[in-house]
Amino acid sequence: GREARAELSRETGSRELELVRLDVSDLGDVRRVATGLASGSVDVLVHNAGVLPDRRVTTPGGLELTLATNLVGPFLLTGLLRPALERAGGRVVHVSSGGMYTQKLDVDGLFRGGADPFDGVVQYARTKRALVVLNELLAERLSGSGVTFSAMHPGWADTPAVRTSLPRFHAVTKGILRSPEEGADTVVWLAASAAAAGRSGLFWFDRAPAPTTPVPGTRECPEERGRLWSALVEAAGLDPATFPREGARGRRRRTRGS
Repeated sequence: GREARAELSRETGSRELELVRLDVSDLGDVRRVATGLASGSVDVLVHNAGVLPDRRVTTPGGLELTLATNLVGPFLLTGLLRPALERAGGRVVHVSSGGMYTQKLDVDGLFRGGADPFDGVVQYARTKRALVVLNELLAERLSGSGVTFSAMHPGWADTPAVRTSLPRFHAVTKGILRSPEEGADTVVWLAASAAAAGRSGLFWFDRAPAPTTPVPGTRECPEERGRLWSALVEAAGLDPATFPREGARGRRRRTRGS
């Protein structure tokens, strides 16, 4: 974090850069950081933190670590910063993964962390599928708020996380993996481009809307979407009034082509 701040300072000439440490799997820590930010305005919130553990780990709050880090913590942070995002007409970017294409939304399996033995790759993909559905639900509920919600797939990039969490995958594909800069390109574009403003609820790949369920049998039903929302509100300990009950009244935002 300090290295990133120093690099940004060198490139921009700005000294008004603050580094805030946050363990997004710790919901108490999420509330601490949100308290410090909530009174201002938030232009962009990128949910990029993620973990892929090789064994089941339970947080002090009782949640499976992948679920807490990749999904519940980001959902709580968005909810607590909603007024600050609305004041700025801000943007929220959810960084998903191509792994989500292999999974259908399964709320029970997601919150149980899967059957034994624990499979970190499956649980990771489940959280990333749920993140895309959550992006759609937030866009529906906050339609007209001025906040733009986006989800995206960065492609497979040669990062330390891929090398350590998926060593076999990395060994086979390292010759074709993207650079971290290429993986981050659409994130930056969604955060800053005028072309992306207001196009809420979409799933993006390489700056273009992409389908969310190209694999047969992976589209969820409306009831499962509702169950995901209820489970997240409960797990995050959010006041249900944080978000509107009806929003866009069940309108679903899906892209048929890529």
